[in-house]
Amino acid sequence: MRSERAHSFDLGLTHRFSAEFSGTVDSYLKLARDQLDEGQFGQALIFAPFNYHTGRVAGLELSGSYARGAFGAYANFAVSRATGRQIVSGQYQFGQDELDTIATHDVHLDHDQTCTASLGASYHWGRWQTYADLLYGSGLRRGFANTGKLPAYAPANLGLIRKFRPRPHRELTLRLDLVNVFDAVYELRDGSGIGVGAPQYGTRRGVFSGLSWSY
Repeated sequence: MRSERAHSFDLGLTHRFSAEFSGTVDSYLKLARDQLDEGQFGQALIFAPFNYHTGRVAGLELSGSYARGAFGAYANFAVSRATGRQIVSGQYQFGQDELDTIATHDVHLDHDQTCTASLGASYHWGRWQTYADLLYGSGLRRGFANTGKLPAYAPANLGLIRKFRPRPHRELTLRLDLVNVFDAVYELRDGSGIGVGAPQYGTRRGVFSGLSWSY
């Protein structure tokens, strides 16, 4: 394994359009030598690091938020592309046909997802707060040399929060969360791809509660 060296660049702009609405645009670029990555290899699926000779990660992020009175909302959207070329360490963990392809082509990194988005809204009334949010992903990479991608997914969540103040300067918060409201079944990994040895699924529908005490 080799130490990664990289040049990273970031340029962003935030603008407040009104007292209620603000937006941000941000772009980034990373140029790496000996791009470090990690995969699951072997029957025991042990994590092991390896290096690409070169790596390039670039993307654009857009976000906005709105707040007026008891209502608040936000939205984020990101486009990204992460690639590497020529594996230069840990080659014994790959097949020769895959090594030959990666040596001459820029391939997607296993965590590369072209589009990611989230949006949500909340409303306060008194000591109560309710919220809803949605996460969207266009799908991670799969297949020989990460040439394919998994289907998109978009789980939705709901929540309810109640705050109590039994004593001055003391606050008790009770929350209830419903995760993946529509019980969508989606794969994050399918066990194929560069360094991906096992399938992984997103969280199914679940109900969670929490209690916190703050001074």
